[in-house]
Amino acid sequence: MTTKRLAAVLLALAACCVVAACTNPAPAAPSPSSTVATPVAPAPEDPPPQPEETGAKADNEKEETAMDQLYVADAARYRGTVASIDADIAGGLMYRLTAFPGSGLPEQLMIVFTGDSKTSFPQDTIQEGDHLEVFYQPVEGETCGLTCYEVIAANRLLPAEGVYYNGILVEQDTMEDGTVDLVMVPQDTPMESWGDPMKQFVFHTGPDTQFYTSAGDLKEGALLNIYHKGIATRSLPPQGVALEVRLLAQ
Repeated sequence: MTTKRLAAVLLALAACCVVAACTNPAPAAPSPSSTVATPVAPAPEDPPPQPEETGAKADNEKEETAMDQLYVADAARYRGTVASIDADIAGGLMYRLTAFPGSGLPEQLMIVFTGDSKTSFPQDTIQEGDHLEVFYQPVEGETCGLTCYEVIAANRLLPAEGVYYNGILVEQDTMEDGTVDLVMVPQDTPMESWGDPMKQFVFHTGPDTQFYTSAGDLKEGALLNIYHKGIATRSLPPQGVALEVRLLAQ
């Protein structure tokens, strides 16, 4: 009997284990969709392009400085470099301008600015060494102790040395359109070097060129004073555009 009871107890225990296993299944493995990914910081984006200093800001600065040149018809005109600035007897400023040698202009001109004077640049920036173009008239009343003139309008130009050329005409070429090119060399160039392209400078003339001399004066060896745009090509010889042509004042 004892053996049979022991066998019955063992069978009962085995049955209980089977029931427990069926009612408590092992946890299922997590599905791929339920897996939590480790957060990854996003890659930093490239910064947006910044406007270059040479963009709109530079253009605005150019517009502020590149003002239209003034012109007064039928008014006397003078170009000269500011040699001195002094007080006049009225308490204002008097400017002494000196002309470029050979330009045919008076050696110097004394000028004053009034409340009616117009300038294409800030008037309070004038300093010694500036090259000015002034349209002027006699001063009304006693403004300065010396003979001086009242400015109607004024422009600031490139330095006189950059827009005037004194030299020897060594050749002139007539173009198909009838205009003339003047081949020049510096006035101290010896004749044996006139054909040297390293010394030559070619000035193109056109409808806007003012000739203050006759065509007969434009011959080889003539000494000329040329007022030009102040811009030259990098060719050999360099080339520019003549605005005024006159015999060199001796």
